[in-house]
Amino acid sequence: MSATTAPRVDVRSVASARPPAARHLPSLTGLRWLTAMLIFGHHLMAVEYFGGRAGDVWGFVFEAGKTGVTLFFILSGFVLAWGYKPAQSARSFWLHRAARIYPLHVVGVMLAVIAAATLVPEIRTDGVAPLGANLLLLSGWVPDWWQAGNPASWSLVCEAFFYLTFPLVIRLVAGRSARILWAVAAGALALVALAPAIAAVSPVPMAAASTPLLRLPEFVLGVVLALRMKQTAWRPVPLRFAVPLAVLGYAVSEAPAIPGTDIHPGLAVTVGGFALLVASLASADAHRSSTFLARPVWQELGRLSFAFYLVHLLVIASVSSAWPDGHPELHWPRAIALAAVAFAISLGLAWVLHRGVETRAQRVLLRFDPDRRGASRPARAVDAAVAVDAAVAVAR
Repeated sequence: MSATTAPRVDVRSVASARPPAARHLPSLTGLRWLTAMLIFGHHLMAVEYFGGRAGDVWGFVFEAGKTGVTLFFILSGFVLAWGYKPAQSARSFWLHRAARIYPLHVVGVMLAVIAAATLVPEIRTDGVAPLGANLLLLSGWVPDWWQAGNPASWSLVCEAFFYLTFPLVIRLVAGRSARILWAVAAGALALVALAPAIAAVSPVPMAAASTPLLRLPEFVLGVVLALRMKQTAWRPVPLRFAVPLAVLGYAVSEAPAIPGTDIHPGLAVTVGGFALLVASLASADAHRSSTFLARPVWQELGRLSFAFYLVHLLVIASVSSAWPDGHPELHWPRAIALAAVAFAISLGLAWVLHRGVETRAQRVLLRFDPDRRGASRPARAVDAAVAVDAAVAVAR
């Protein structure tokens, strides 16, 4: 991931406190891998690799692992806003995002169809319409289709909507005062808590967990925090406070609604704690304070996290298909061994897809970037080319 230099502001005292011009935010790349591991652990629980007491313990730890998707959404908004350059056109931005996710998404759907036809019939999609909707990243808009095609790709439907709206969102909030940005952040957290209530009363069918519009506030919160760090003197809480707050948010994500309502304040605490963790890690990188997530091994794993996410559930379910009901429920030593097999296969497949599909497809598709073609003409467009290159690095 790359960072842009912070834009100039008018007040000198504020400017002096702005983060230095950090070119990379490596800790956020490493955080992507930890996030993928939370989701991996949650799906081991859902498929019931562990039985008995070990299953209870695993469920206690990883029941909230699905909130890793929330962390992905916040990260996405933060990183895109951090690397935002006004010189990049909307068409160029959309091409970069499509090149980043779509080729691997298509491969993931193909693998899901093969798995459904062989080892994992329970994920089979009935009908061409839901499968086509998933392939086109539209399935999440129909609650009954939210896990059509590749079950893990419902979150990409949300991301596609975030990418579509980002050029508008960033223009609405960039350059705004601290008061307005904090108001937007507070509104985003309120909407997170209200999402189940909104879904319940909506005349159009919605699901709080999977309808892209109801997940948009998480993305917007990431955008706002990145802008606060870039444009002002704000620094988030240190990591020694941010980490416990994120753990608290993880712990309360399953908290019940306010009695007699569909309002879930625990969800707002989860999103707020995760957002502070993202901002604190970014601040550490920006101010040249190293974290363990910035180490090379975490960087490589973070680059594999997208491919790993798309295939891991297919692998978990395929490996467990050897048991009659697909739910092994093993004693913990055997469950750990089986989980290690699923992890190794998922990681190896992710490496192959990252090297063989993800990076190669990006190189091919980005040749059609309209901003790059314009920048290849006389020198007046040099700055635009630099902006596009920065945005590409952020997207990776």
